[in-house]
Amino acid sequence: MFAEPEHLGSDDTLRGFDVCVAGAGAAGLALAHRLIGSSLNVLVLASGLAEDRGLPSGPRQRIYAGSLGPFLQSVDPLFLRRSRLHMYGGTTNHFGFWARPLDEADFRPRPGYRSAAWPFPRTTLDPWYAAANAYGRYGPFNYHDLPFWEDVLGGAGFPRTPEDRLTVAVFHAQYSDSVRQFQVHLGEELRSAPNVTVLFNANLLSIEASRDGRHVQRLACAALRDGRVDRQFRVEAGRYVLAMGGIENVRKLKLSGDLGNNARDHLGRGFMVHPLLTTAAEARFAAPVPREARNFFRDQQVRLRRGEAEEAAWVHDSAPLVSPALMAKHDVFNAWGVLVPTVKAMTEERIGNFRAILRFSPTGDRAEVNLNWEQVPHEQSAIGLDPAAVDPVFGQPVVRVDWRLQEEDKRTAAGALDLVREHLVRNGAAEFRLLTDLSGGPEHWTFGRAETALATGDHHMGSLRMSESPDEGIVDPDCRLHRVDNLYAAGSAVFPTSGYANPTLTIVALALRLADHLCGKAAERT
Repeated sequence: MFAEPEHLGSDDTLRGFDVCVAGAGAAGLALAHRLIGSSLNVLVLASGLAEDRGLPSGPRQRIYAGSLGPFLQSVDPLFLRRSRLHMYGGTTNHFGFWARPLDEADFRPRPGYRSAAWPFPRTTLDPWYAAANAYGRYGPFNYHDLPFWEDVLGGAGFPRTPEDRLTVAVFHAQYSDSVRQFQVHLGEELRSAPNVTVLFNANLLSIEASRDGRHVQRLACAALRDGRVDRQFRVEAGRYVLAMGGIENVRKLKLSGDLGNNARDHLGRGFMVHPLLTTAAEARFAAPVPREARNFFRDQQVRLRRGEAEEAAWVHDSAPLVSPALMAKHDVFNAWGVLVPTVKAMTEERIGNFRAILRFSPTGDRAEVNLNWEQVPHEQSAIGLDPAAVDPVFGQPVVRVDWRLQEEDKRTAAGALDLVREHLVRNGAAEFRLLTDLSGGPEHWTFGRAETALATGDHHMGSLRMSESPDEGIVDPDCRLHRVDNLYAAGSAVFPTSGYANPTLTIVALALRLADHLCGKAAERT
């Protein structure tokens, strides 16, 4: 059901909920949706409104103001307000739901580059990855079935040889508002769910815990009217889930007295994004690259349906769908191929994982290289509070994001482009030219608004890292805070490493896994 604070009577405290989820973006809504029909009584705190679409109102978005460290200020002075949306559905309102699971290598340590690792292998997440894939209506969960996708995309990329240090991977994207905007996709089911209440205009202010900080007792919340505080109330539940995004989750814990921090002060540390060079290099070929090779790398619409027989294989319809009835029978999304390193190449070069998008010219004899890579986690890249500034609505200290890169990140960018150069020259490139400045140390880049400048992929990861031991991170493998017995975190802040893949598929997979854990279903542990 849907509700607003004024519908809940005069009581200052809402009670009777088994689970309270603070946040209504991809993680919070996927988790709540998974709990529909369970024995749990669930409350979702949505700071936005039921009718939210597109962009949030000015007063609500100003809550997301904050301050930046000097390096991030040089890269993107609008980072905090641009990469977050304070509204129902969160950033699903402005993303394209690019999707791919993390690689198995992303879950393991990589000597010479990073020691960080996940506390379980990739296979642990596979059942929930498959379920998350359905949220994007992406057809079969078979990203690694290259023959299938080569057939769908009408090409196989460049010829592959045993000597290649690059291979290929497949991405999906969902550009339909009715699917990618989670509040649209899941809204009606949540509205009619008897055991789930979505409470709109419900803003979390702080988390009130026991004196020893080991148990959450209640949440302090407020509703707004005309951009000002209208009513304050509290929520009491058996268990609580923070699902407010990779930055705001940390801010709320900081505002609650560093709740959940460990002895090594890891709360907010290890903040990562996917560094991005939109146009890093250009390759020119002596002759046009064959169309079949270019097709594999082209972002194109895919229309998949199951065959008529029971358990039939998925079939791609190459002809455009011209009626709603036909559309309803298909999973319609976009897909394309990218270049990625082999595990051997990453190990030999001591670099992070990366993906290179090739954007070919219409004539096929020129390609621009878009590069995105795995940032190495480190303690100096951190999220904290700025005591010198407060948000204009609640008067609470704003967030401060001090994002930094290390020498390993510069080495990865340079090494990645060397590998791309090697691969393209082997496949007919007569010239390969860098368009961005990779000289100097980790703080020296091309800055500004040009496509050759360093940019931040808007994926906020790592600041509540998952670990087996409370000395090594903030949440355990079930996403529960090590030091708080009834508080969980959903979202990309728990990622110990980032890989190159956009994080939403992994965010949703972890949220679904957490929902099953809260229901008492055994989460697979290896």
